[in-house]
Amino acid sequence: MKGNPTRVDLVVFQAKATVFRVIRLGRDLVWGPRRCKRLLRNGENDKTVLLAESRSDLWDSFASPAERVLQAGKVQNLRIAARRVDGSQISRGQTFSFWKQVGWPGRIRGYERGRELRQGCLIPTSGGGLCQLSNALYDCALKSACTIEERHAHTQIVPGSMADMNRDATVFWNYVDLRFRSNHDLTVHVDLTAHELIVRMLERS
Repeated sequence: MKGNPTRVDLVVFQAKATVFRVIRLGRDLVWGPRRCKRLLRNGENDKTVLLAESRSDLWDSFASPAERVLQAGKVQNLRIAARRVDGSQISRGQTFSFWKQVGWPGRIRGYERGRELRQGCLIPTSGGGLCQLSNALYDCALKSACTIEERHAHTQIVPGSMADMNRDATVFWNYVDLRFRSNHDLTVHVDLTAHELIVRMLERS
């Protein structure tokens, strides 16, 4: 693992990120996907078929006390993002964009500091940990025979992780995105229990 980034490294990174964000924003205003409509579960049609499910643990039992704080931030971030994704209605031929659905992960929207993997280093950052949700969505999209339009692998592979199984999809607002096109009429369900993140994709009839 690389050494900690210097202040100069962070300034250069932020400058580059700002340029990439502006470019992506401009392109999306013209050609980008639109946010999916969401439907509350009590308003859904019962005629659905489960196509895919992905489960992952929320907590690392071997984490240090400092890491536990960041894990708690990650879980909070996942709960906020899950509310934006749960109930998403993806029509056949429609493109789902992680960031279009979730939105900007800023502190003003309730997001906390979580762990972000940046250039081989773990860095506390607002909205950190959302990759666990994008990983699960990518896994379900593959299982549901969706067409992957954009996906970025993590730069570091942790043994036993989704990256180790080539099922990861890292995201970074707004230009590192997960996008896939549905070949079915899909509904996405996202649940957080006390211990797990659960993502399901169901085909609507």
